[in-house]
Amino acid sequence: MTNAGANPRQNLVWFGIAGLVGALLTGIGEGLLQLVPGGNFTDPDYGYFLDITQARLMLGHYLSVSAAPLYLAGYWHLTGNLLPQAPRWRFVVFAFCAWAFILATVWIGQRALIAETVQSLSMDGASRDLLVRQTILHEPLVNALRFVMVAFSFIWTLRIFTGKSRYPRWMALFSPALLLALIFGLYAAAPEIGWLVLPTAMNTAHVILFTLSLLTTSQVKGQ
Repeated sequence: MTNAGANPRQNLVWFGIAGLVGALLTGIGEGLLQLVPGGNFTDPDYGYFLDITQARLMLGHYLSVSAAPLYLAGYWHLTGNLLPQAPRWRFVVFAFCAWAFILATVWIGQRALIAETVQSLSMDGASRDLLVRQTILHEPLVNALRFVMVAFSFIWTLRIFTGKSRYPRWMALFSPALLLALIFGLYAAAPEIGWLVLPTAMNTAHVILFTLSLLTTSQVKGQ
């Protein structure tokens, strides 16, 4: 009976580890797709893609797309610890986060195609309109994820600060939205350093989040 009762909590640990691995591998893949020393990652024409080789595009594409679905496991872990006594709300919050990360997986799966278009444009091999259309179809997907992360971060902060989760109250400071804001702030204040993390901002924030979650909940008993 004791072992059976411990299984759900142990399962959450494994889901958290899966999420951490997913964030790490997706971050490496996204770095291969986009990371350029001193790159201007706010360039609406995606000029930084001109410095990415075909080999990097291929490896980064398949690595990031293959690893990104593990975020769903990670959010099953987070919501299980965030809403341990509210299973219905836990499922609703998880469902919205899962929806957003599925859209984000579609988004990251298109990055290599945009890179190919940018490189083809530089050689007069593609129409500028093609890049514009790809951007219109592409960027709203990641914006949906950002919106959901803001909403999740509000729930995260409220639940933890009021002591209704398995997390210590100081974890309320480490919401995804705040971690992302710090990364974007670093890039704005010190782009010579910030370029190292901005192209993988979502993944970098979640490596921190999943790591802290696993560390702070591994010793928690009850609930």
